[in-house]
Amino acid sequence: MVEKSLIIQSAVNIAEEISASAIIIMSNDLPLEIDTHIPVMLASTSAMMAADHLLEASNVEEGKDSTRRLQAISETLYYKGTLGSERISDASAIAFITNILTADHVVGIVSHGETTSIVVHDLKANPVVKELRACSERVNLNILKSVLMIAMDLGAYGREGKPVGTAFIIGDMEEVMKRSHQLVLNPFFGHPKEELNIRDPAKWETVKEFAQLDGIFVMDSHGYIHAAGRYLDVDAREVEMVKGLGGRHASAAAITWDTEAIAVTTSESDGMVRVYRDGIQIIEIDPRASKVSRYK
Repeated sequence: MVEKSLIIQSAVNIAEEISASAIIIMSNDLPLEIDTHIPVMLASTSAMMAADHLLEASNVEEGKDSTRRLQAISETLYYKGTLGSERISDASAIAFITNILTADHVVGIVSHGETTSIVVHDLKANPVVKELRACSERVNLNILKSVLMIAMDLGAYGREGKPVGTAFIIGDMEEVMKRSHQLVLNPFFGHPKEELNIRDPAKWETVKEFAQLDGIFVMDSHGYIHAAGRYLDVDAREVEMVKGLGGRHASAAAITWDTEAIAVTTSESDGMVRVYRDGIQIIEIDPRASKVSRYK
């Protein structure tokens, strides 16, 4: 068996050769003595562990012929490699949103039991990153990232341990305001403009507190919040939705069909974060299974 330390060193050599933004490790048992100037991050392994359980459950029985067993082993290894690439892609997207990555390449180290693989991922080909960059034609990318960080935090942790569902409508504010009304008194009305900037992390706790109100947030394309607790007066019948999603998601999708706005939603039931543009869901993120943290 090849020592995992040799694989790790190979991954480090590749990362340094291509000037990667980061090395992302997805494993519960890899040694972490990694000597490199490149940032090293740890990604959640929950989705991988679930996949391992499914793969173990589908193993070919001992009594089967060697050809079928070899085919099963080959399929399992292929599936693990593919899943590893997908999870590194997911983790890279989260790292991009949280402004950890500064360049386009990421090197991943994925370990499943006795199988360890190296993944080289290009952010330019990442579907989430591509959609976010496309949205930047309408709203500032850093504003969208700030909203997503708040939405993901609400999806992963809720508020004081309680699930929270909400929606943020960004851009084309005048048209959005015309198509909506207040459910409750607007908590952001009358405050100085500098107190309303979503890009200021010092304001995020306030935003998460007001996310518990019924209704949605409305902000302009420059990231200033104009309202919370607002109800969208839109017809969502023409919008195609994933079955099982509620009225908040339907109205958020519909407002992006009627206007040039971008919508971000957090589901109260499962914590999933979704992004809508032109009436279509373009991004779905599970913040509970896509966590990324710095190791060094």
